[in-house]
Amino acid sequence: MSTRIRVAGIRFDGQHGVSAAERSLTRRFEVDVELTAALDTAQRSDRLADTVDYAEVAGVAVSIGTGPSCHLLEVLARRMVDALAERWPEVAITLEVRKLEPPHCPGSPAFSAVQLSHVPARPRERRGRRRGTRAAAGRRRKR
Repeated sequence: MSTRIRVAGIRFDGQHGVSAAERSLTRRFEVDVELTAALDTAQRSDRLADTVDYAEVAGVAVSIGTGPSCHLLEVLARRMVDALAERWPEVAITLEVRKLEPPHCPGSPAFSAVQLSHVPARPRERRGRRRGTRAAAGRRRKR
């Protein structure tokens, strides 16, 4: 059974944007993170150590968002996803980062956004030796 954890509306001020002028000013950003994993143990143990700590998820997003500037939202989102995937490698992650009231946009949009998804790598299955094949026979002779 999989569990889905959502942390929505994480807000921070950052200096991200294509132009130097845009990066010189602080802007408002918002992030939503959805994490999906088999957290059956946490459902029974009632222990924070057995699940994904959403305070830590928010802390990662804010730390990266208030850190070194990025020209593109794609890079900012990728940094966040990579940090979360490093902390919880077995968890699927969907993250959306929004720049609120982006400057110099016709029509005055409420936000511009980028969404990234990360699916954890499947553990490699052990390959058993196939006895009786030519490759196996060749390996046995070389030993």
